[in-house]
Amino acid sequence: MKRLKRLTSFREENGAVLVMVAFSMLALLGFTALAIDGGRIYSEKSKLQKAVDSAVLAGAQGLRTTNSSSSAEEIANDIFYEKYGYDNSLVFNLTVVPGQSIEGEAKNIPVSMTFAKAVGTDEAFINASAKAVVGPITKASGIAPFVILKSDIPNRTVLNCGSTNPGDLQGNCGYLKFSDGNLRDAILNGATYDVRNTVFTDPGGSVGQVEQAIDGVDGIVSKDVSKLHCQSPDTADNSCARVITTVVVDNWVDVEGKPITGKSEVKIVGFASYWIDRYEDKRLYGKFIKMVAPGEIGTGTGIGDYNLFGVKLSE
Repeated sequence: MKRLKRLTSFREENGAVLVMVAFSMLALLGFTALAIDGGRIYSEKSKLQKAVDSAVLAGAQGLRTTNSSSSAEEIANDIFYEKYGYDNSLVFNLTVVPGQSIEGEAKNIPVSMTFAKAVGTDEAFINASAKAVVGPITKASGIAPFVILKSDIPNRTVLNCGSTNPGDLQGNCGYLKFSDGNLRDAILNGATYDVRNTVFTDPGGSVGQVEQAIDGVDGIVSKDVSKLHCQSPDTADNSCARVITTVVVDNWVDVEGKPITGKSEVKIVGFASYWIDRYEDKRLYGKFIKMVAPGEIGTGTGIGDYNLFGVKLSE
């Protein structure tokens, strides 16, 4: 009798264990389903946010380079729908403040479910938004050691020494003082400048070093020889070696109000981009162009439309 009771007890315990295992398996499957579908939602949400961020950043650049709100919207839409592959039927709303910002919002983007279909949920819907603002660059790297007068932008076509050297820029070719004394390397590599700081000009022509930087074996022109878009100021961008950034000053006086003569301390008021055409007869020929580049962004308009501008996400 005791043996029979023990056998009966074992059967009851085995049955309870089976029930517990069954419930555990159901819970495990539920967590697995949640992880798979939840992970898919998270992944698609991240992709969507990246697409919206990229779209508004590209659109904000378009606000500066094209001066057209409609072109900026077209650029943003191309990034969202073409580059990231979202269907044209999906909603991507854009709000543009001309010359200042572009905001994008993707709404109700469907994400197909797997395990959630068992409980009647075929799709989840996600949203993403971002805003990119445009502002004048106040600090940037890779800036060439040239200084240019604000009033000479954008019409000046000769950047430094030669017969067109400004008469009131006595003993100075419009170069900035650089650390190692090698003007060639300073032109090719640039340096970091900040509009909150002052800089020193550097006297002398340094014709040989400038010529090497422009027309040398590893110079600016040779670096762009295979880049067709760099051969014209109308299509060049900041991937072109021929596009350099210059320091801009208000007038040819130093911080004490004295005329610039040789080595003088001057106040930076902005930066401008210059497309180099050629170096000839000690003169650097080219054209100022509108450009967007990386760097710290301030407020206002800087030195005007030809100020070097940057874009950033604001929210």
